[in-house]
Amino acid sequence: MQYRIPIVARGKVIEDCEVTCEGRYGASFLCPDPNKYLPEILLPTRRALEPLYQISLDDVVDYLIELGTRLRIDTNPHLQWALELASVFNDVPSHLVRGAMAAFPTRFLTREHLEAMIATVGREHLDGWKSYERSTGRISHIHAFGVPTAHVIAGNGPSVAMMTFVRNALIRGYAIVKIPSNELGTAVALARTAIDMAPDHPLTRAFTVAYWRGGDVDFESKLYHPRNVERIVAWGGFASVRHIAKYVRPGIDLVTFDPKISRSILGADTFSSEHTMREAAIRLADDVGNGNQNGCTNCRVSYAISDGSPASLETLRRFGQMVFDEIQRLPPEVSSEALHMDAGFQSKIAALAMLDDDFHVIGGDKRGGVILSLTGDQVDFADELRYRTLNIVPVKDYDAMLRFITRDVQTVGVYPENVRDELRTTLALHGVQRITSLGYMREYGADIDPHDGNEALRKMCTWVVAEDCMTNYAPALWRKPAAAPGGRTRPAP
Repeated sequence: MQYRIPIVARGKVIEDCEVTCEGRYGASFLCPDPNKYLPEILLPTRRALEPLYQISLDDVVDYLIELGTRLRIDTNPHLQWALELASVFNDVPSHLVRGAMAAFPTRFLTREHLEAMIATVGREHLDGWKSYERSTGRISHIHAFGVPTAHVIAGNGPSVAMMTFVRNALIRGYAIVKIPSNELGTAVALARTAIDMAPDHPLTRAFTVAYWRGGDVDFESKLYHPRNVERIVAWGGFASVRHIAKYVRPGIDLVTFDPKISRSILGADTFSSEHTMREAAIRLADDVGNGNQNGCTNCRVSYAISDGSPASLETLRRFGQMVFDEIQRLPPEVSSEALHMDAGFQSKIAALAMLDDDFHVIGGDKRGGVILSLTGDQVDFADELRYRTLNIVPVKDYDAMLRFITRDVQTVGVYPENVRDELRTTLALHGVQRITSLGYMREYGADIDPHDGNEALRKMCTWVVAEDCMTNYAPALWRKPAAAPGGRTRPAP
């Protein structure tokens, strides 16, 4: 079966699907030619944004809450269609995708959550011109505006599309979303649900969704121009971001949420008793297996304080088995065995299992795996670990671990708790963007807290200042000083 993926442009659904594209796992789909419909994708004029600023921020919040009432997967045909697409083009099991979609109304679209997101920018900046009187007498009125932005979103789950919709609405920007070939449906489903709810609402018309092949120079060279977009928000990997970066120029800023890797640190007290080992194993299993290790926040490598003695390594072998067993016990709504396993990845694990002087391998199949490095070096494909696979690396002290910590590391989970306070400054200086308790690595409020080292919502805004230099007679070089009432300087007549 060939699936048809429409363009949704400024509140209109375009189903002229004449281009055949290859998806993941041998499936293909049809979509409209984006070059043909570029005029519909782009804003005809920047004045088309003005209706967004004729509604209040309270109106925006009410719109999003109402949208949430319509995002019930049991009754929403668009989400059901997106779920079917995910089962064909994505390697995340359908029940996990369904669970993520089912959480949209409560995870993203409650009033409390939306107000918390607004607070990261400041309601006074999003809903008007906040005034600041400067020491010179100048009055600065500052407003945070959303702008036309191209969003190159990730395909490792449906939540990225939902987050993008909400972020764009709150800052009242215009989003052009490039949907990934392994997550074709969710952004389209959100746009179509919004059309069903309020087809002429400015927020509905401010969310455009299209598929185009990455590297389509003819299309992208027209799209990525300052008259069309002022931001590119890219969730891609190294090659993708490097490609997009060539379009960055004066007038276009790049905001990246590039794929990161996450780690954990197990202090010496982790192994002081069976109780602490079991507790750490339960927590670490969730950090590894939650969402089938498809997120940047999933743990892939764990550094364990060890003196390297035979007794210490035997303890780590037992601990690794505990972690593997706890991964198998994760509830099905959280994690499951792999659907598709890359043969090359499996061969790498099999090769390590033969090097029993250097590695101790537990599992290593569709159930997941734990690789204990016996020599203190992480595996050379640590950044590629997936399918619920963990590498445990013994280190004699924290300094020995730091050579593995770079800006590529997003989240570090720690156990016990005192490790966080001891290491947080050191980890931050080595590039880590988030330090949390072991077992909570996947519980990331990236839409409220800093995201990959960015205050995302603030960075997606253009901050405009409108200055009043006359009320208080702000000084200027061209003025001849003259006394004004109250002792202020005023312009000479």
